[in-house]
Parts: sequence; C-alpha cells; structure tokens
Amino acid sequence: MKIIRSSFLGARVVRAQDPNIQFFQIRSLFNLHRDALVDRVLSDLPTYIEYKFGRVSNRQELIHIGEGLLELKQHDIDIDFYAPVLKMLKRKDEIKLTNEYFFLELDEKIRTRLSRQLHFAA
Repeated sequence: MKIIRSSFLGARVVRAQDPNIQFFQIRSLFNLHRDALVDRVLSDLPTYIEYKFGRVSNRQELIHIGEGLLELKQHDIDIDFYAPVLKMLKRKDEIKLTNEYFFLELDEKIRTRLSRQLHFAA
C-alpha cells in the first residue's frame, strides 16, 4: 500500500499489489495533480509567463501556449520528468507530491511554444 499526498487531491491510497496496476494508479494520480496545476497556471497565464520566462506575451502567443498546456491534460504524464518521484515512491510507502517536477513538464511545454513563436517571428 502506498499513500500519495497532494495539495490538490488530498491523501490518496494506492492499494494494488501488482506492480503494473500500481503504476497505472500512481500515474492516474500524477495526471490528476498535474491537471489541477495546469488549471492554476492557466488561470493567470500572462503573469506566470512574465514571472518564469521574463517576457510579456501577446494574446496570440497566450492562446498558443494555453492550447499546449491543455494538450498536456489530454495525455498521460511524461515518465521522464517524474522518474525521481517514482524512485522515491518505490523506497517509501508515503510521499507528498511537490510541484517541482510537475512544473518541469509544464515549463518545457511553454518553452517549446515560446521558442516556436520566436522562430516564426524571425
């Protein structure tokens, strides 16, 4: 049994004993946590981009970036970003999800959308 604590979801218990089913349940919880974080970022996307990337985006860029973040919600998490968290969960029976690794995935999506805008403008 594993307990995953999330500031967005509360405490969730993964009871499956089979590693494959356990992984599926953990991935689902990670997806839910990330989706809640995406919603938070989208609620004030201009401020987040200015704070994190040091630039002011126009309306068209914000729409393009917002679409990219919404695409994340339609797909499962990228396991590469969360490997350290999964390793920690293998060692411990209880973890608290921090947003650090989730922001890595969100920021990478935003960064690729910003860089495309820069290339198109050139």
